[in-house]
Amino acid sequence: MCEIFCQFVQKKREEKRIEEEQAAKAQYWKPPVCYDDDEESSNSLNDNISELPPYSAITPDE
Repeated sequence: MCEIFCQFVQKKREEKRIEEEQAAKAQYWKPPVCYDDDEESSNSLNDNISELPPYSAITPDE
């Protein structure tokens, strides 16, 4: 009985250690950032979006 309890406690400690490691790593994780870096203002993403009506939907061609 003691052996099963000791295994349970050991497993819980290991799970907690893994969670703490993941939390520490996540603290320094930065999401990727995408931006329009071309210098042609006429072809910028913002211009393309602003020309669309607010209710339009864009679907890809098959």
